Amino acid sequence: MKIKKEGKMQKFLKDDFQLQNVCLPPTKEINDNSPVAKIWNNYGGLLEVLSKVLNIEPAIATSVLCVESSGKGFEDGRMIIRFENHIFWKYWGKGHQETFNKYFKFDPNKKWLGHQFCDFDGSWVDFHKLGQMGERDVFAFANQLDVKAAIDSISMGMPQIMGFNYKRIGYKSEKEMFDAFSTELRSQIIGLFDFIGVGTKMCSALQNKDFLTFAKLYNGPGNAEVYSNKIKTNYESLSALLKE
Repeated sequence: MKIKKEGKMQKFLKDDFQLQNVCLPPTKEINDNSPVAKIWNNYGGLLEVLSKVLNIEPAIATSVLCVESSGKGFEDGRMIIRFENHIFWKYWGKGHQETFNKYFKFDPNKKWLGHQFCDFDGSWVDFHKLGQMGERDVFAFANQLDVKAAIDSISMGMPQIMGFNYKRIGYKSEKEMFDAFSTELRSQIIGLFDFIGVGTKMCSALQNKDFLTFAKLYNGPGNAEVYSNKIKTNYESLSALLKE
């Protein structure tokens, strides 16, 4: 599938107006209640079209979405987010260490762990365990300190793409990406494919079913083996269901 608009090649899938008209559900639904099957039944039509662009199996793309957010892009009508303390440190905390250390913590040796927030009653809270309520409270507080850095520091929607990657998937600003992902699931799904990209190492890893390499590139080395095993399990399950 070529990505064209007004006769010119477009760099980003999000700019292909044809994708806005692709039906989300697939032509073939699966009679199964597993999370990966539900994602396929809801979005398989668009995933099939996008997977052809990257030359990967639709079952693989579906499995990646399932692992990242269990197939949910919204909760209670609001986009799912995850606030990362160590990223906020990078984009804001380094220049405001006293304030950052008053409210935020993370493990300096394993930066993706030990995230805590000093609640307004003075107690430290592992806010990730509080679900979206905790994530949104910390994000709202960070917004008061620096809007740009706060959006840079959250992963968004079904594909859980970090805000600081906005240019990589074709947006002019973090806010533009945030608004698009907050509006509809279609933008979130297309964002996953723009993030992976055609001809990239991530794309090649998925084509070769090298899920460990993909997980390292997509999520970082911290929990790569856990992520890769989950992707593999979901892929094998969905592939078998699609063959029935």
